[in-house]
Amino acid sequence: MRPYRLALLSPIAALVAVVALGWGGPASGEPVAPPSPTAVPAPCANPAPGGHVLHLTAQGLPRVALLHVPRGARRGQRLPLVVAFSGAASTGERFQDESGLSARADRSRFLVVYPTAYGSRPFWNMNGHVAGKPDDVAFTRSLLDAVEGAACVDANRVYATGVSNGGGMAARVGCDVADRFAAIAPVAGGYGSLPPCRPSRPLPVLEIHGTGDHVVPYEGKDPDGSGNVLDYLAMWRSHDRCTGRAARKSSEGVERMAWTSCADGTAVEHLRLDGIRHGWPGPGVPEAPVSAADEVWRFFARHTRRP
Repeated sequence: MRPYRLALLSPIAALVAVVALGWGGPASGEPVAPPSPTAVPAPCANPAPGGHVLHLTAQGLPRVALLHVPRGARRGQRLPLVVAFSGAASTGERFQDESGLSARADRSRFLVVYPTAYGSRPFWNMNGHVAGKPDDVAFTRSLLDAVEGAACVDANRVYATGVSNGGGMAARVGCDVADRFAAIAPVAGGYGSLPPCRPSRPLPVLEIHGTGDHVVPYEGKDPDGSGNVLDYLAMWRSHDRCTGRAARKSSEGVERMAWTSCADGTAVEHLRLDGIRHGWPGPGVPEAPVSAADEVWRFFARHTRRP
């Protein structure tokens, strides 16, 4: 594991108090200032390039995430943000090493935050029904607030990705936090146990999956094919009101499918990796014909949230 400088970001302290205590606004009877007629973004400052540990309290529980600030980021420059959910029993720090996303962020200049799921054996509560686990959809909203309070984030260019259990979590926030994200890209995700998806708006989606995945099989799990990747893509084509057939392009070991005639400039895209096992294509699965970090960022870079 390569060395990484860690520091606590001072702007988090005030935000943690708000999240932990649930402060909402002025006390009863206090005058409320009229809203400003023009919304002006508050000044912001990016921390020094490198890694920073974020400590926050959400739902009364201590949580931690690793924020990577890219090299070359200017002090007041608002940058895109990628939320990267690690797999089961992994951590944000480990996923940073396995994904290659921080190296890609340094080249393309975006922020990456790697949260760690709660508990001694971290596992994202992606379906909301895991006993003893917190509401990770609510945590994601708190995390976004924390990062936006600690760094210069372009709120219209916030994205989510993840692998395995983290891929399922990225899929979940695409359904339940569509108001905050510009696009999602689950990788090798499990979709069979997710609750019904009711996004507040159309959302661009990229899905990457290997046909040799025996953990979350491409064609779903027996006996009913629950979690079938093509069914997941069909669901999003319906939400995004896509029309027409997919544009297809095949090269050695990978088939690309793209539905681009969709509502509000969205798209649904898929990379089908022939025979590739479960995991994040790249450092974690070096035999894969593509780098997930590169593919995910190329997709994100084409999409901006429309307020």
